[in-house]
Amino acid sequence: MNRLLLLILFPALASCVQHKELLNFNEGPAFPSEAQPITVVADVRIQADDLLEIGIYAENPAAVAPFTLQGIGERTKEQNNVAGNHFLVDQAGDIDFPVLGKIHLSGLRVEQARDTFKLKLQRYITNPIVNVRWLNFKFTVLGEVNRPATYTLPERSVTVLEAVGLAGDLTNYGNRKNILVIREQDGKREFGRVDLQDRNVFTSPYFYLKQNDVIYVEPRKQKTGVVSDQAAKVLPWVSAGAILANVVILLFR
Repeated sequence: MNRLLLLILFPALASCVQHKELLNFNEGPAFPSEAQPITVVADVRIQADDLLEIGIYAENPAAVAPFTLQGIGERTKEQNNVAGNHFLVDQAGDIDFPVLGKIHLSGLRVEQARDTFKLKLQRYITNPIVNVRWLNFKFTVLGEVNRPATYTLPERSVTVLEAVGLAGDLTNYGNRKNILVIREQDGKREFGRVDLQDRNVFTSPYFYLKQNDVIYVEPRKQKTGVVSDQAAKVLPWVSAGAILANVVILLFR
């Protein structure tokens, strides 16, 4: 009976996830007590299919008007000193901006794009102020997370930790040691791995996400023990019955 009990319980025990497998940052050198410089920073650059909001500010409303797609028209007094437009970067990496014409933005950081506009606008506007921001910075989180989905943010500096947080964190069966990041840029596709249990994760080139990244959290092997099939449904009852039978035998031996 004892041998039978062990044979019955072994699959259930094998499917259990250990506590250490649910922890993040529990491997590698201990975190230093002093503040450390950030060696890896977000390097998100504009690329084709990015949707940008470009706002031009100036004290003179008449100077700003030609640079908006709508013109002054019925714009309110508060809007008259800003030209705000949404532009989709084409496959060549360009946008077609009023008055300024075609401007190449692919490969530039947001700050560099802003400076490019300011330089071109100085011919027409005194002391122009330019704001450039993403409207469709997106990434996808799949696999063993609680809310797999594609997320779109106005942010340009998103880490893999923030992405996992938005997806509701990993499930108990998510493999924290081998998260796949699929990245497409400059006509190429690359694959990287992130280990959330390694304290050096903050220096990974995939710690900061880039536009259209896909994060896949693969399941641990233990997940196979909880797949919803008939055997998995019956196993807990069989195990409970075996335990009860063993207790009865021990009591009346």
